[in-house]
Amino acid sequence: MIDLTVKITRNKTMISFEEEGSVILYQQLDNIKLANENALLVYYNGRKPVAVSFDNAIDKKSLNAADSLAEIQLGWEAEPKDLAQVMLDTWTEKGLEVAALFEPQKVAGNQYAVAKKYQTDLFTILKTFGYENEKIKTKPAKAQHRWSKALSEIPFYIDYKGAKAEVVWQKRNEMRIKSGAVLAQESPLNKDGSVGFSARLTEKLRSDHGDKIKNYVTVEDIILKSVNEVGVFLYFAGTNGWLVLKDKEGKTIDAYSVVN
Repeated sequence: MIDLTVKITRNKTMISFEEEGSVILYQQLDNIKLANENALLVYYNGRKPVAVSFDNAIDKKSLNAADSLAEIQLGWEAEPKDLAQVMLDTWTEKGLEVAALFEPQKVAGNQYAVAKKYQTDLFTILKTFGYENEKIKTKPAKAQHRWSKALSEIPFYIDYKGAKAEVVWQKRNEMRIKSGAVLAQESPLNKDGSVGFSARLTEKLRSDHGDKIKNYVTVEDIILKSVNEVGVFLYFAGTNGWLVLKDKEGKTIDAYSVVN
C-alpha cells in the first residue's frame, strides 16, 4: 500500500507519498519555465510518455509536443539519473517509445534495487491518475465529449448509490453542483477492509468544500472541473459518470455530448 497526500488545483495536481518524494502533474504548460532542482521530468501527450529528463531545464521542443508534464522529486535514497534510466528501460520493455533527453547509461548494481522500487511505486501512482506505463493493445477509442453553450442550459440529475444532485455543465471545465445535493455516505473498501484510493480522493474533495456541506447535504453551489470529479465527490466514483448524469427525460449527458 502507498500512502498519498493529494492536492488538486485548477492547473496542477500535487501528490506526496510519505517521505519518499512527490509528483506534480501540470495540465497547464504555458507558464512553466524551470522545474525544481534535481527534478525528474516526464513529458506526456495524451497520457502517453513521450520524453524523460532528470534536470530542472525545461526542454521546449518536448514541452510544445506535450499536453501535460510530471515533475518528480525524490527522497534522498534515489538518484534522478538512475530512476530516469530504469523508467526508460521499463517503458521500452513494455513497448513504449520514449525519448531520453540525456545520455543513456547502465545503472550501477548497488543502485538498481532502490531505483527499481521507486519506478514501481511511481508507475502505480501514475497509472492511478490515468498515465500509461505500457503500450495499450488496440481497442475501441475512448469516447470524446464536447461542451457547447446549449449544454449549459440543460440541468442534469444524479440518483446513484444514495447520491442525488442537480448538475449544470456551465463551461468546458466547470461542472456546477446545485445546492441541496445529497452525498453518498457509504465509503467503498478494499478487499482487506482498508479505505480505497477513490474514497480517499472523495474525502479530500469533500474536505476542500467542507464549509459548503452539512450532514452530507450541500448548502451552497459547488463547482468542480469534470464529470469524473463530480462522480468522485458525490458517490466515490466507481462507474462511468457520463452515463449517470441524465436530463429529466432520462437522456444521458454522454448522448448529448459524445463526438461520433
